Amino acid sequence: MSSGETKTTSQVEWRDEQTLDLRPDQPTIAYAVADESHHVELVAGRPASLGTETTSLLQSRLRSVSLLIAIISAAVLVWAAINQGQEAFESVSVARNATVLRLLVSLAIFAWLYLNRELKQSTLRLIEYSLFGFLGLTWIYVRYNSIAIEAASANTAELLVGGRDSLIALMVWILLHGTLIPHQWRETAKVVLTMALAPAIVLVLLQVFRPDLQAQLAALNSQRNLSTILLGVGVASFIAIYTAGVLNQLRHQVHEARRYGQYQLLDKLGSGGMGEVYLAEHALMKRPCALKLIRPEAAQDPLARARFEHEVQITSSLTHPNTISIFDYGHTDDGTFYYAMEYLPGLSLAELLALGAMDAGRTIHLLRQVCSSLAEAHDAGLVHRDLKPANIFVSERGSICDFVKVLDFGLVQSNKDPGDHELTVVDRVSGTPLYMSPEQATAETGLDARSDIYALGAVAYHMLTGRPPFVGHNPAKIMMDHAHREVIPPSELVPSIPKDLEQVVLKCLEKNPTDRFENALVLERALRNCKNAGEWDATKAAIWWHDYTTRRAASALC
Repeated sequence: MSSGETKTTSQVEWRDEQTLDLRPDQPTIAYAVADESHHVELVAGRPASLGTETTSLLQSRLRSVSLLIAIISAAVLVWAAINQGQEAFESVSVARNATVLRLLVSLAIFAWLYLNRELKQSTLRLIEYSLFGFLGLTWIYVRYNSIAIEAASANTAELLVGGRDSLIALMVWILLHGTLIPHQWRETAKVVLTMALAPAIVLVLLQVFRPDLQAQLAALNSQRNLSTILLGVGVASFIAIYTAGVLNQLRHQVHEARRYGQYQLLDKLGSGGMGEVYLAEHALMKRPCALKLIRPEAAQDPLARARFEHEVQITSSLTHPNTISIFDYGHTDDGTFYYAMEYLPGLSLAELLALGAMDAGRTIHLLRQVCSSLAEAHDAGLVHRDLKPANIFVSERGSICDFVKVLDFGLVQSNKDPGDHELTVVDRVSGTPLYMSPEQATAETGLDARSDIYALGAVAYHMLTGRPPFVGHNPAKIMMDHAHREVIPPSELVPSIPKDLEQVVLKCLEKNPTDRFENALVLERALRNCKNAGEWDATKAAIWWHDYTTRRAASALC
């Protein structure tokens, strides 16, 4: 799950310290807090299917349509005020009042939809039918009264001109629904054809309630006028229904185009040197997962493809709970390679450190879990070679908060299989300069577990002090600092750091690999023996996550 982008400078491959883009509006994390125990669960939110995508789109479109109706209504009122005298404007007060009512109702709907962002689709459909039903009813009301007024005054010319203008308005409402409201064509047909009946309903009402005006309505009931009305609403309805069907089909095609094997892409989480990582959902199990895709250009390179497969094989061979789990691997007909891994709600260590340095207890708690993951890899002869905060994810698993997962085994090198060396090192230095061991920085061969111990020591330094051991804008200089410059003791930056923990970190950061901890198990034991070990537990972690999510929710509302 690579999060940094590959760059080359003087034949040195390095990765920027970047984190996955977990935007606040993504449905990636939901939290539930219990009472006395302060237990908190970070569980992946229900990923968006086509149905939930439709719900979100429908709410957005209804906001847009209601605002558009308000703008049109306001424009009509301004036009009427400018182009009609006071006496004439009062004579069509019915139309004016209906337009004002449309303006107020549409603004009220817009405001309510804006303030209530998470509505059910059934509620949104009710709003849709109510809004367009309201438009149809006000059209019938205005048209019925305007016909009655003009017919009573025997104003045939104004009767026909008003009919043309009102027909255009009705066609606008019909087209507005068909082009902007997401629906299957049959559902759109029900709405627009109902609206298309409005002229016929007006004529029926006039027959029933104003039989005295039938002589004056001869021109209105002429074959030419009726056929014109029928043609107008018929063409508008056909365009609306056809457009709705085409747009709905396109949405289905786009949804299907985002499918890889049994996995449906939902949202992009981040990108790396060889590919992108997406939030996805398994089509049958409906389980959220992270799907990593190899870039099409990289897929054409046999070496890049081999490295991608190497990453899958290496990671899937590891079974420790603190190591990211691989579910599946495959490729599509167009040659796109992908693999599916568990989706982790929570934050990367890089994102946590962006909030500030950590206390000793939490640092030890998280580092010990990383050691446990590395112990399995090292025992299998694997060296991670790219340990950094972005590749350490702090999540929730089995109702346990601050559960660590080690990610991105793309640069893993095996000491037991010489062939792996060709896949991970191609006459270049690979890794992240801020956390790179001296032997890795100087391109020494035969890296072993102690190189990862150094990198983990650099991460620990960052956790305790809020900055890596060496910083700067020149990656080559940072690498040389790792190789030759002594590290400033962390307590000189943060005096409150316990001495025993500082000694563990400095031993990890020894220049000579033989002076470091022999392996991850020995390091884990040293951390466990520190005075502050055990200070941070599941209860404190749950409280921290609860406070964090509360602050995040509050800031999102501001």
